[in-house]
Amino acid sequence: MSTLNIELHKMLESAGNRTDMYLVTETQIQTDKITYQFKNVNQIELYELTSIIAVGGNFSVLFAFSFERSVAEQIMLDFTADFPIGDMDKEDCIKETVAELINIVLGNVLTDFSDQKEIISLTPPIVISDAKNIYRDKSAVFLSAYLHSNFGSMQIHCIAPEEMFDQQLNYKNTNAK
Repeated sequence: MSTLNIELHKMLESAGNRTDMYLVTETQIQTDKITYQFKNVNQIELYELTSIIAVGGNFSVLFAFSFERSVAEQIMLDFTADFPIGDMDKEDCIKETVAELINIVLGNVLTDFSDQKEIISLTPPIVISDAKNIYRDKSAVFLSAYLHSNFGSMQIHCIAPEEMFDQQLNYKNTNAK
């Protein structure tokens, strides 16, 4: 296994554990289990709400946190419990919440992987609202974590190399799957 793949495995495990810890301590969501899939992930089936961040530095990867609507709604309700959201659109609040969650989790994860010699960069999160399937091209790497809870499920995907995909997780090269 390459050094890059070992680092990606560690990053995904850290993201899964930190997401679990955050949900359990900051929301009413209780996770039942986390499962990881490090080999033979040929297809990713995204839920209808997915937040995406590109990570740059020693490695170039995309992280996608994909949520069943019930999980995203509960996280939003817990995020906004202490302040009134007034006239804000519920859908906008949910999108802002899933974007903020990926920022919080990956910000913490990346502190474990920062090399003092090289800066790690994060793009602002992008939220897509379409369920979709992504099939793995032979040169892409897909690693996945699945969290199951009392409110539904969410997924965390680590996708490399980042350069192969646009911000909507479509392949840039139209000849790829």
